[in-house]
Amino acid sequence: MKRFFKRIGLFSLVLSGVSFLLFIVCSLSYTLEYKLFASETKGGVNQRSAEWNKNQLHEEDILFFGSSTCYSGIDPSALKAFGLSGFNFCSSSQAIGNSAALIPAASMDVSPQCIAQDVYPSMWGSTAPALESTKDWIINSNLRTPHWSKAYRTLALESGDLFTIFTTFYYDFVRRFKVAGSNPDLAKDLKGSYRGLGFVARSFDALDSIECESLNRSMSDTECGYIEEISAHCEERSIQLILINPPQLCEETFEMPPCFDGLAYIDGNAWPGAKTPRNFYDDHHLVEAGALSYSAWLAQQIASLLHAS
Repeated sequence: MKRFFKRIGLFSLVLSGVSFLLFIVCSLSYTLEYKLFASETKGGVNQRSAEWNKNQLHEEDILFFGSSTCYSGIDPSALKAFGLSGFNFCSSSQAIGNSAALIPAASMDVSPQCIAQDVYPSMWGSTAPALESTKDWIINSNLRTPHWSKAYRTLALESGDLFTIFTTFYYDFVRRFKVAGSNPDLAKDLKGSYRGLGFVARSFDALDSIECESLNRSMSDTECGYIEEISAHCEERSIQLILINPPQLCEETFEMPPCFDGLAYIDGNAWPGAKTPRNFYDDHHLVEAGALSYSAWLAQQIASLLHAS
């Protein structure tokens, strides 16, 4: 039996050594890294994480979490008109489950007055965090302090994808000396301009008109569980939680989930420009002009809720 455990220990040691050598070799070559692990993107997560890192003193009042309807639709600079500040931690396909892991990490960096969670109904129905968003944060984020790395590992474990779990260890290692986005050959986002505070302005052609179909959505029990988890986190830290349904040209219908009861809620479809095609480039994503108008309206709604509380 002792010999068996010695063999297991030796095998583990050899495997660790091989993995370490593989990490070293891949970290020296973008080509090899991208073939064996994953390819970086010069996108919002890379840029917002780099900006967040540059600021050593965080005093933001409001943090936004959610999907692309949020990061290309909400410019936190609009809050300045109401004496507030904010930052946008939204990312592509970021489901509620992804936010549930990221919010505690961000709350270790700053004590915000408010967490604003985008709850775009079209994404409802999942039973786990979105893998696309999980990979985006693991690969492209420059936030690598222990609480952020813990969030990425949590998301990877919940995905159940073994390779994604393995990549969390690789990128935790390589980001110590090679920041995300340092590859000079990374393709640029030709239809998006990073404006700061996590906001990406979209320059797609605006719509002239659109035909809509009737769509009905419902939130899964798992997603409601994530909402309750976020709510409990905020309550423990005396943070105001606000749920935001973003504006949609083609608006989904749904019954209000029971986990929304008692929580502050803003319906972006009440924004006066919500049904104006020229504010959008598809049925739910805003062009820059639309995003700036919506952000000004939303900032006023948030300020009213905070002052009333």
